[in-house]
Amino acid sequence: MNALRWFGFSLLLSSTSALGGCPGKDNTEVKSAGAEASMEDALALLPGNAIAAGTVDARAFFGSATFGADLAKLVEKYVPIGTEAGFQASRDVDRVTFATYSYQGIDVAAIVIGRFDSAKIKLVASAQTPTKGGGTLVASQYAGRDVYTVNNIGFTLLSDTRAIVGTEQGIRRVLERIKDKRVKRDIAPWMIATLETPGAAFAAAGDFASQPLPAELTRQMAPQLVTNLKAMRVVATFKDGVQLAGSITYTDAPSAEASSAVIKQSMSYATYLKVFGVKLQNVDIKVDKADVQVSLLVDDQSLRSMLNIIPTLLPQ
Repeated sequence: MNALRWFGFSLLLSSTSALGGCPGKDNTEVKSAGAEASMEDALALLPGNAIAAGTVDARAFFGSATFGADLAKLVEKYVPIGTEAGFQASRDVDRVTFATYSYQGIDVAAIVIGRFDSAKIKLVASAQTPTKGGGTLVASQYAGRDVYTVNNIGFTLLSDTRAIVGTEQGIRRVLERIKDKRVKRDIAPWMIATLETPGAAFAAAGDFASQPLPAELTRQMAPQLVTNLKAMRVVATFKDGVQLAGSITYTDAPSAEASSAVIKQSMSYATYLKVFGVKLQNVDIKVDKADVQVSLLVDDQSLRSMLNIIPTLLPQ
């Protein structure tokens, strides 16, 4: 999977998570910033030099009575393994905490909490059983652990309840942290605070001051959006649909004003989304010093309509 496809896969994790329901009450919630680092702490497993990081309460959106079933079908389409490995994403995944890096292009590492049948997965790899995605599961070794690859997506099991999923470099950096006993929270505290926003079913944060976006992405974005860009935060909560609230931080007020103008112009095109049954409500875009603050509401019916659009936005 090339860099842009991996970026699209990250967007799938992000965008589909924002279509869920109320946050689930289970034992997979992200730990507080002061929690002792351990193998149970996804944010401690991930390397600290992240461009962006996010967390998804999978049980919340898969369990939505309104559109959970349709969301499950969308996600299952992009997950390359299935019942042959004793796995069904909509049933077995509870939470995904992920981060993007710039090791070799765009790299991704995600800690997936759920249920995994290690014996069945090992059997599928050894027998070269075709997966539901059409590929075969190839096993290799790194840092003393089995790493599986199928259709260029890699994963390794830390236990029957935790897996690392991502690009080759993303997985290796996590395994090296475990092997070298460097499991601790190295992601910036302000990013962790965003991911741990109370009541959020999805949250993400990006640190572009210390970890600039790769050139292959910035070339495809309006210059006003990326010039002097420092940080990004976004949180999704639910009330009569999904309420998205975010902020984009720049080095100075003029850069924020220029970015705000581009965002407002793009929002003016949102009327075209009505053709697809998507209506954005309560859109509010304002500048506060060097920050662009954006909030909007997408109702339930629009969320269901978005399910038909998302696959067209992802690299095939």
